[in-house]
Amino acid sequence: MDLALPTASAPQDRLALLRARDQALDMLRRPGDRLVGLAEVAALAEALGDANLEMDVQLWRVAALRMSEEWDQAAQLGRRIRERARERGDERTELAACLELGQALLRVPLGEAFSVSTKDADLDAAEEAYRRASELAEQLEDQLSLAAAVRELGVIAMARGRTWFVDRVLAGEHVPFMARVAAGEPLQDVLASTPIAPLMVEARQCFERALDLYEAAGDRRGAMSAIIALAYASWGPDIHFGSDAGRHIEEIRRLASRMDTMTRESERSLAEAQMLYGAHVFSRAKVVPDLAVSRGEEAYRQARLIGDRALEFLSAGGTAMAHLDLGGVEEAKAWLDRAAAVASEGPTQFRARMLEMWRGTLRGAQGDAAGMRAHLERAVQLATEQGLPAARVEALSLLGLKAAWLGAESGDDQLLEVAEAAANEAKALAEVLPGHPPWRAQAEAALARVLLARGDPAEAARAAMSALSHLQSALQEDLHLEILLPVAEVVMAAGSPAEQQLVQFFLQLMLAITAQRTLDEEVRVRWFRGPVGRRLVALAGSLDGMAMRPAESTGGPLVEDRDAELLRLLTEGLTNREIAERVGEEETVVARRLGEMFARIGTRSRSEATAFAFREHVV
Repeated sequence: MDLALPTASAPQDRLALLRARDQALDMLRRPGDRLVGLAEVAALAEALGDANLEMDVQLWRVAALRMSEEWDQAAQLGRRIRERARERGDERTELAACLELGQALLRVPLGEAFSVSTKDADLDAAEEAYRRASELAEQLEDQLSLAAAVRELGVIAMARGRTWFVDRVLAGEHVPFMARVAAGEPLQDVLASTPIAPLMVEARQCFERALDLYEAAGDRRGAMSAIIALAYASWGPDIHFGSDAGRHIEEIRRLASRMDTMTRESERSLAEAQMLYGAHVFSRAKVVPDLAVSRGEEAYRQARLIGDRALEFLSAGGTAMAHLDLGGVEEAKAWLDRAAAVASEGPTQFRARMLEMWRGTLRGAQGDAAGMRAHLERAVQLATEQGLPAARVEALSLLGLKAAWLGAESGDDQLLEVAEAAANEAKALAEVLPGHPPWRAQAEAALARVLLARGDPAEAARAAMSALSHLQSALQEDLHLEILLPVAEVVMAAGSPAEQQLVQFFLQLMLAITAQRTLDEEVRVRWFRGPVGRRLVALAGSLDGMAMRPAESTGGPLVEDRDAELLRLLTEGLTNREIAERVGEEETVVARRLGEMFARIGTRSRSEATAFAFREHVV
């Protein structure tokens, strides 16, 4: 472009070249260079006396400012353009300005918002801009702009609902909802009884309408963005409070990777590996043992296939720890050997430290106190040598927990001294670290166990409740069984009746939700009989009021298996040809099957059938 521009003598030729350069810079995501180039386009538009072009240039500037994350400037300019367009009666420019303004106010591009933070976004102003955009789009019969605006209105409604839930969690008022789910009440019934039920209905209606509009316009990427938003609305509450969290977050990630591969086919394998590893990490944190094992193993195989050593190492180590939670010492050892093989082929300081921590945890599970101590003290040393205070606190906290457990079990005073020293040092270091890591709570839990073993029940109970307080103040949804178990043991042995009642209630909720989330019966039995599960059950007391099995699917009886398969494929945004390739049938046969299914479930189109699949929990 730079070579061609000096040769362009006619203003229109020069304008065409400048516009092409601007589009190239937009595709390359170089907003700074784009803003510089737009100044030249603006000067040319002014020289030509083209008022419409001048307005377009201003809109392109808003887009460039958004890309450079200068949100306030983008919103300010967007408002000015919108006002000028309204004064001129230019509805198309006003529509474009409203869409640009909405993106600047939400701080997310069209089609990419799924879970918006109300701390950064101006929901009220964005809603007003998108509502005006939807009105203008309907008047102008601009179906794609209408779909985009309606979808974002759904995102805003969902964000308001999410904010209500976050406020309940911050106020500690979410436990009754968890208790109802743990007792077997369907989450949808729980949600229907809350003040945000109308907001969630509005969000779903917006996403369904946007999907219908995108499908009619043939915009597959737009349709996928609406499908993913619909998945968030359908599954988001379940991820936090429901009984099928691991599978839902995995499906959302799978849909997102499906949309990514529409433009970046070469990244399909990497996206799949990352999705599997993300599901593994989530399942370990939320205690979904069957998925923690299966997705960890799959992530390892996928990472190995594509040669991603970092992901291969982390997947192998995480899978080892997941097996250890089930009491599978031999399986854990085999997976740690795989992680060690990766580390030997590509050694790094991080991998060396993580191996020591994993090996120390394994030795502790085997009852090998000397081996546990050697590996974890080596992890502390490595973190110190590498100048990583956070890693040092992490290793010290783990050493304190494991040494306290083995010391209390065996009555080994030396191990108890090691645990006390490690926990106290971790507490002191954690005080100066930013954020809300769980290590302070881990250190307090270790000290509680040490104090109880030494015959000081009052101080032990105080330390245990302090650990619980630190964990709650961190506002984490992860269960942290390494903290919960020692805290529960100490409180049930030395706490007050009120403290014991509180801890038992929390244990009952956690065990019920774990049972509901674990669909593989064999793994569920292994976990409850494993080293952690059986001790938690013994501490929890009666579980008679809890639903201790996965809930029966509410969507299953509504459709036959063959229809359910088609509906699941529709939620991936596949065309008839792509569905035919998946199921091994002719495209004409698939078209006929879809038509018959639409008639059976009472829908008229692919978009309505997709919405039905989410609404009736077929997927």
